[in-house]
Amino acid sequence: MIRAVVFDLWNTLVFSPAGSPFQRLKELLGPDQAHLFPALVRDGMERPYASVHAFLGAWKDSAQLDEAQVETLARAFLEAGEQAECFPGTPEAVGAVRDLARVALLSNTQTFGLELLERLGISRRIRTRILSAEIGALKPEPAAFEAVQRRLGLFPGNLAMVGDSWTDDVLGALEAGWTAIWVNRDAKPRPALPAEAMVYEVRSLKHVPELIQGLQEGLRCPTCLG
Repeated sequence: MIRAVVFDLWNTLVFSPAGSPFQRLKELLGPDQAHLFPALVRDGMERPYASVHAFLGAWKDSAQLDEAQVETLARAFLEAGEQAECFPGTPEAVGAVRDLARVALLSNTQTFGLELLERLGISRRIRTRILSAEIGALKPEPAAFEAVQRRLGLFPGNLAMVGDSWTDDVLGALEAGWTAIWVNRDAKPRPALPAEAMVYEVRSLKHVPELIQGLQEGLRCPTCLG
């Protein structure tokens, strides 16, 4: 029985025309700094920082960031947050799911520059928020999903993950024993999985409330959604 629905944030509920700040960060690093990109991203998503300047300041010496580069990188994060928008139908879909189950947010993201959650009304609609930088674990790591289970006090079979990432959201949820709902807006080919895997595919968030209701009523056929 699905008792809680957990949403991914970026590219599931919201998107930014400015693009991912971490991806832009990669583009703004110099040739001698590029090798540090994976560790820098991991650190930003795994440790809590009070501000973007605190985050970049922690890397200033090891990455040899000059002042101009720090400000350019900081602006990338600022622009991504300021330009973030909800996908069409996000507020309505989350509201409808709230009528059926508890809702929560599980996101691989930093702790700073998230004013968009208030501005877009996400904090008001989803009060339980679990960020990778706050718990020190990223999807698809089991610890990220276990943190949600502890916070909500639910068993794996009571939880459904809604997200756009096949690796982070779908495979991570399946490994944790959750039901996975893949938001596949671009109709990407679906990777092969065992027939018994509880993965449901939607093209839009507007289909999620109906799917959750169906699952609560006993739906078990991932291909029966149309």
